[in-house]
Amino acid sequence: MNTQFKLIFTTCKNEDEARMLGKALVEKKLAACVNILPAMSSIYMWEGEVKEMIEVKMLVKTKTEKMNDVFLTIKAMHSYEVPEIQVIDITTGNLAYFNWMDEVLH
Repeated sequence: MNTQFKLIFTTCKNEDEARMLGKALVEKKLAACVNILPAMSSIYMWEGEVKEMIEVKMLVKTKTEKMNDVFLTIKAMHSYEVPEIQVIDITTGNLAYFNWMDEVLH
């Protein structure tokens, strides 16, 4: 079964920022659901230095047609200069769940 749904990953500096961003995406009908995963350690290179920080991961469930608006909202509301935004194409899954997402995102 082919679908027109996306799973977007982003990280936030803390749970408060993730909740604010997640609520905005759902209220604007840009995401049917946002999951916020607990704190995790991130190690990365930034401006020539190795950095380490505690972050939270967000999983944003949306439709292909809303993806660019999700990107714009994340970029506008996020505290990071360069927020992570990665997209996975959803190709199969529970049709009832996809029907629910379709209903919610109209």
